[in-house]
Amino acid sequence: MSRSPSEPASPGLDPGRPVLAVEGLHITVAGGRTEAVRDVSFTVRAGEAVGVVGESGSGKTLTCRSLLGVLPPGCAVSAGSARLDGAELTSLSPRAWEELRAVRLGAVFQDPASYLNPSLTVGRQLAEPLRVRLGLSRTEAHARAVELFGSVGLHRPAEVYHRYPHELSGGMLQRVLIAVAVACEPRLLVADEATTALDTVVQAEVLDLLARLRDDLGLALLLVTHDLAVVAEVTDRVMVFYAGEIVEDGPTAEVVSRPAHPYTAALLSVASAGDWHRRELAVIPGRPPEAGAEPPGCRFADRCAFAEDRCRTARIPLATGADGRRVRCVRAAELAETLADPFRPAAVGPASAGPVSLDSAPVESTPIEEVSA
Repeated sequence: MSRSPSEPASPGLDPGRPVLAVEGLHITVAGGRTEAVRDVSFTVRAGEAVGVVGESGSGKTLTCRSLLGVLPPGCAVSAGSARLDGAELTSLSPRAWEELRAVRLGAVFQDPASYLNPSLTVGRQLAEPLRVRLGLSRTEAHARAVELFGSVGLHRPAEVYHRYPHELSGGMLQRVLIAVAVACEPRLLVADEATTALDTVVQAEVLDLLARLRDDLGLALLLVTHDLAVVAEVTDRVMVFYAGEIVEDGPTAEVVSRPAHPYTAALLSVASAGDWHRRELAVIPGRPPEAGAEPPGCRFADRCAFAEDRCRTARIPLATGADGRRVRCVRAAELAETLADPFRPAAVGPASAGPVSLDSAPVESTPIEEVSA
């Protein structure tokens, strides 16, 4: 990057200061008739990488899209606050969002080709925001774009500058999109399934790139993924979403080795694809409750092998333990040793487990994150 090693990652940056602070966030879908995300609160600090995991429809992508101001039609933030460096995001006008994106807030998505204009060279698409946002001249923007392409690991960056998206591979396009996202050195980078469509080698290279940019720029990174291996490799902290709520939040190493919520343990049980000693494919039976359903008690109870009557009687708070980890489970303390056992069961109920209630029929079609007009 253009900054010398002796320069601070960002002027006036306090490494321990929250870059993003979300408090009590609620998001509705279907024109406000259904609440899909409920009471979500978390912070992301400068230089910190936070993972967001959960099944499709858990609300993780809706949460992150609300932070980017790109919620699908029919979806809206109904309550709560989200602040970037103290500036409220939930009440921004469209013009204010345009001024914020790419300068203080960057994003990388799963399919980079769909976010690049096929009729323009990738160099022009990178140089344009440099001219508009930073006021660089045409010559300066060209030189800076070539430098950025080189910094994200693209070989022969001067040649890549003149290529069109269809002339580049998926891995190269993802690097181009990352270069665009960090061109103006934003404070927060949101990566939503940024490595899902890439092969294993390219995925590892992109993850290494994100880690390096985080160190070089002091970026706060919010990484949304289904892949727990990616979370374990890249993030400092992980939040586990289920049915529109955070059910566990803590340091990644601790959550992966000692899950405190049965749902987290179940995710880890079904994610160990590299365990060749397994004779059966582990699954989490049943389905999450339908968006908007309000089952009493724990939303995971009907899929959980450890559920008791008290788990179904009242709403379960997201409690903070003595170690600072947050977990939404009334049995967290007594299940600690059981869930930490590497040979633990999948922590889920019987395979015949159905939906949470008759009022929340199984969702067979579009997950919450893909709601659109």
